[in-house]
Amino acid sequence: MRPVLQALSDRTREAGFSLIEAVIAAFLLLVIALGLIPLFSRSILDNSSGNDSTQASNHGRTQLEELIQAPFNSQRLTVAAGQPFSGTTESWTQGNPDELGDALEGWWPGEPADRGQILWRRTTQVSQYSISDLDDGVLDDPQPGGSQPNFIHLKQIEVVMDSQRSALIGGGRDLTLRVIKPF
Repeated sequence: MRPVLQALSDRTREAGFSLIEAVIAAFLLLVIALGLIPLFSRSILDNSSGNDSTQASNHGRTQLEELIQAPFNSQRLTVAAGQPFSGTTESWTQGNPDELGDALEGWWPGEPADRGQILWRRTTQVSQYSISDLDDGVLDDPQPGGSQPNFIHLKQIEVVMDSQRSALIGGGRDLTLRVIKPF
């Protein structure tokens, strides 16, 4: 009868975790958790940067698509006489960040100071070229504005998106989009 009681006594001593085992397990979980925290913070920064890049790309492509659809000799694609290119600068302002759909949010000419924080600056530049400018494979010598219209065969449209956000919160990267519009 004694061996049966001894076996029961051994089993009750082996059941459960000791305090030392629980402390070691908690320490291991703490080390793993501390190792994962930088991954989560980096993920937040990468998502913010990706959002910033997507917005820049979409705003730039929208401008390019509007200008590609414009007639070749439209006012928006005209280079002033004697100038090597024409350019415009617009700014996207946030308006009141606490108000959804604020009237001050959107694209404004130049860099307005009274419309809220500027998040983006979009510079659009149009240069014009003759087909003979492609002889060496590089468009590097634009025809000045006021040139004979029959000498202008190509227009280069360049949109530069400049983020005004701090690089710490995912911004700070510029994006340049360029397209050639044939006559």
